[in-house]
Amino acid sequence: MKRKQAVVGVVLVGFVAPFLGLAAAEGAVRSPLLSDAVLPLPPGYTSASVIDLNDRGDVIAGGYGTGPQQALLWQGGAVSVLGPGSPTGLNNRGQVVGTEYVSSTSGTYEQTPKLWQDGTTQVLNGPSKSYVITGDITDSGIVPITYPNSNQGYHMENIGLWQNGSFARLGAPTSGPHVSLPVVTENGTAAGSFLPMFGTGPYAFRCVARQCTRLPTGGSGEVRVVAANDSGTVVGNQGNTGYRWVGDQVLALPALPGATTATVSSNRRAINANGDIVGASGGRATLWRDGVAIELGSPGGGASAAVAVNDLGDVVGWSETPLGQSRAFLWRAGKSYDLGTAGQASVTPVAINNTGTILGAAGPIPVTWTVKLPR
Repeated sequence: MKRKQAVVGVVLVGFVAPFLGLAAAEGAVRSPLLSDAVLPLPPGYTSASVIDLNDRGDVIAGGYGTGPQQALLWQGGAVSVLGPGSPTGLNNRGQVVGTEYVSSTSGTYEQTPKLWQDGTTQVLNGPSKSYVITGDITDSGIVPITYPNSNQGYHMENIGLWQNGSFARLGAPTSGPHVSLPVVTENGTAAGSFLPMFGTGPYAFRCVARQCTRLPTGGSGEVRVVAANDSGTVVGNQGNTGYRWVGDQVLALPALPGATTATVSSNRRAINANGDIVGASGGRATLWRDGVAIELGSPGGGASAAVAVNDLGDVVGWSETPLGQSRAFLWRAGKSYDLGTAGQASVTPVAINNTGTILGAAGPIPVTWTVKLPR
């Protein structure tokens, strides 16, 4: 979903060092960075795997201490433990979706889908007990679900949507393993991939009004759908090429000059409402706008990649320095701004919302940046 952060460890930034490489000429441009912070972990926890944030600035992650993984939620600077499980999605209503692995000694495989909200935990009804995988959750409460035929296996063979207490199975264009349904939009359009366990013929598909349609392939190799917008445009990768599916057409994303690869970021925010797409081409951060590849530069001077784009057109990504440090950057209206590492050795951005918050990770440490909104 399109997605406050802790006040502990905030560093106010009054000056950002002049950028290396392409961004050196922009050193005099004032950075939009307001602050950065390390999010605190609950007592007894040693690490967290960040997942996403919403437009309120709420953040979810899987937390690790001495026992099983727990779902963590940061709201208004405070962190709470939701309970056992692995969160996979968060909406602007504060609903968190995820799964809890059920240990077994009888040769069965089971993950229970859950919804956390306002201090309560709800088990999502629908598929019989099996190894269920959940995706994101929309503001209207739609969750894409993938599951096997029984709890005797873990090969994904079925797909469906859960919404407000009701589960509806979807008919994938091809039955059998392996099918995935990682994407759902606010209007209920879902998208996924079919990767046959045997033989050939991987493809992407789109589901509208609970009817799933196979989409044309653009190349060869595995197809991985990663994101879609409310207009129904689906994006993903096949081999070293990124594609967008508009209606029943498949369009390859062009590479930057001199590059032979052009891939979409494997991030649910890889496309925004306007159809902007982000990723990398030839090891350089890239934005595709109106079908044209735009190089975003590398404030660090080395390899770079764009990770996510919000509906305002802001892009967050990472760039490497000559010493191998990974730093976050923000691209806005033709300029790249170094956001630094929030005081850590290296960072990787994960998400950007529409209200000025960027989420990232410094290994097992969750970090955030706050930036001014564009005028």
